[in-house]
Amino acid sequence: MYLKQVNKILLTSMISICTANVAFASNKTSDIIHEVTSYEESAYGPLKGYIAKKSSTGSKMDLDIKEIPQSVSVITNDMMKTRNTQTIQNTTSYTSSITQIYGENGDTTTNYGYIRGIGQIYKSSFLDGLKLLHTGFLVPNINPYSLERVEVLKGPASVLYGASAPGGLLSLQSKRAHDKNEGEVGITYSSFNNKTIFADINRRINDKISIRVNGNYKKGDSELKESSNKAYSFNPSLLYTINDNTTLDIYTSFTKDQVKGLGITFSGGKATSNIHNSVALNAAGIKSLINYMDPRFLAVPSTYWIGKINQSAQEVNNLNLPADLLIGAANKELLEKENKSITSVFNKVFNDDLSFRSSLRFSKMDGKSNYSNIDFTSMIGSIANLNPDLSKLSFELVKNESTMKSFAMDNSLLYKWDTKNVENSSMIGIDIQYYNFNQTYQNEDKYGFDLKTKKVTNYINNTGLAKKENRKMKQVGLYVQNSAKIANKYILSTALRYDKLKETITNELTNTTSKQDDSNVSGRVGFVYLYNNELAPYITYSTSFQANAGADKQGKKFVPSIGKQIEIGLKYKSKNDKTFITLAAFKLDEKDIVSDSRDQRFKVQEKDISIKGIELDITSNPIDNMNLTFSFSKMKGKSLNTQNPKFDGHNLTDIPKFTSSLWSDYTFRNTKIGHLKFGAGVKYIGKSDYIRPDYLDVPLKTQKVYKINDYAMLDVLIATEYNSWNINLNINNILDKKTKLANGSTQARETQGRTFALSAAYKF
Repeated sequence: MYLKQVNKILLTSMISICTANVAFASNKTSDIIHEVTSYEESAYGPLKGYIAKKSSTGSKMDLDIKEIPQSVSVITNDMMKTRNTQTIQNTTSYTSSITQIYGENGDTTTNYGYIRGIGQIYKSSFLDGLKLLHTGFLVPNINPYSLERVEVLKGPASVLYGASAPGGLLSLQSKRAHDKNEGEVGITYSSFNNKTIFADINRRINDKISIRVNGNYKKGDSELKESSNKAYSFNPSLLYTINDNTTLDIYTSFTKDQVKGLGITFSGGKATSNIHNSVALNAAGIKSLINYMDPRFLAVPSTYWIGKINQSAQEVNNLNLPADLLIGAANKELLEKENKSITSVFNKVFNDDLSFRSSLRFSKMDGKSNYSNIDFTSMIGSIANLNPDLSKLSFELVKNESTMKSFAMDNSLLYKWDTKNVENSSMIGIDIQYYNFNQTYQNEDKYGFDLKTKKVTNYINNTGLAKKENRKMKQVGLYVQNSAKIANKYILSTALRYDKLKETITNELTNTTSKQDDSNVSGRVGFVYLYNNELAPYITYSTSFQANAGADKQGKKFVPSIGKQIEIGLKYKSKNDKTFITLAAFKLDEKDIVSDSRDQRFKVQEKDISIKGIELDITSNPIDNMNLTFSFSKMKGKSLNTQNPKFDGHNLTDIPKFTSSLWSDYTFRNTKIGHLKFGAGVKYIGKSDYIRPDYLDVPLKTQKVYKINDYAMLDVLIATEYNSWNINLNINNILDKKTKLANGSTQARETQGRTFALSAAYKF
């Protein structure tokens, strides 16, 4: 009923818009025709090389990147192929202001990275202009092989896309069918005995229809011993050219990701247990807690027991447990996600000034997430004796099954009109997001793990339903924007959007329902000065919002968190189109963030954060056959109004003080073994603070600061293109640099060591 009402409103509004605007149509050359009939200069089509000149992400219009008053980075398909990127994290690892708290390969099940330090990327990721809807662990994994390009829009973008993190968003574009007959098939063998087969085939059926099929299948082991992974991605697409001014693209996608044996990282990534050291650090408080739980323990002298705890912690340290040891129930842990979707993109050019674009996607996801959590209560009870043994850990296996059906739609009307010395591009649109999510939790299984024998002990299987929940979310957004080019010298960009959100959560075991309604107005105003054909300084002010479901201890509903940013920058594009540079400085604030209370028992909405930064991205083809990318970012963030006064004004968590990267490759043409390419890249990630609660700091579980050291990694490439064959050898972290990441109270993660991927592809 809800969607029917919205569609009626949409149809009525679009008819009225068309009627009004057609009356004002004038004759001039339309860029939209190029979008429909040619992909060469389109923000939506394939691109040769590393340098993109156009983007749609920052405006929902096909614009020159210089004319967009925000920082936009584009990773092209050629760049992804050269570096043989396996995940979205790999793909964006040479882009400024993107940080990965677990390392770019530390958790490939979900993209936990940040843009400009705020908001995890998976919460603000879009595919073909539509949000990748998610909830719980059902977060779509997109394989880079299925993508034409990846664009990073930095800074608030709610005015274009609705609820999203203020740091920015990730815009992914699928490979689409086109009018050329071409294809490739290939295989890859990579570290941990991973084997992949892949294919990408495009065929023109007739003057009206082209089809394309791309996909891959991968199977192998994970970083952890006893951990394995399997995944496939199958993506057929169709282009139907209805006439010279009308096209319909249809994409279907069938993907499945599976990891068996997750370990304490929940992902199959490397980590060592840090629980014994945390117990030793908090031994006095734990002793007091045990005294309260069992008065008989008062007879045990504190100094004696604490001494035994420290002795046991040292014994565990002396084990020198490897980071690839799977600490958990390898044969019980499972993360599995299956996603099926169909997307359509309809483009219609009415005349030289008026065009219409409609995108919609239906998706269905299913999954299982069986993961191990530390059972602190059982563990504390087990060490309440004269001879505590910290090598014996207590776990519970959480068992979760979920399904989600979702729908997303974005309809927009673009009208180009002129006044004296002013060229205007105006857009009005409506988008809709909806999902219906169901999840069930079984009662947790209980078991122990012996660090000395590296075996599971005393596994107890528990059955019965612990939780059954249904969650429905509906969002409708209405937006208008205008880009006015004045005297071919100045661009004034303005945009406004209104969003209405509704979320309903039903506990099907207790038959109780909570509802939340939010609304928000977002805006952006930007100014670009086209100084000459090369330089374009700009300034912009933009806002964002993120919805917050739930209530505080007093039952007061949370309001949306509001982000605000001012950004100034300079864009440079060389006359020969062989170099593109973006330099940006920004101040970004977000207020009313929901966080845990000091004792971790409920949520509060008090925290604010503020981030200042400067970033630089350079993409260049300085000489023939050579490509170069360079980036750096320097950011500093502060937490304000935190629950613990100790952290008020402290450095923000997970933000390296400085990051930088450089990649370059050179091709030697027409050698005896083909076009021979060599490449190398270095990434430097600076020091940062990792602020997380110490769950063993009883009774308050206060947050603590864990220092993360800086590190650098070197990647290399050797490749050749010989006749119809492309052969690539990529070696990442060739110096096998290992650094502890996320070194918290329960675990110390580690960067992925040296890995390789050898690929061979045959083109036809």
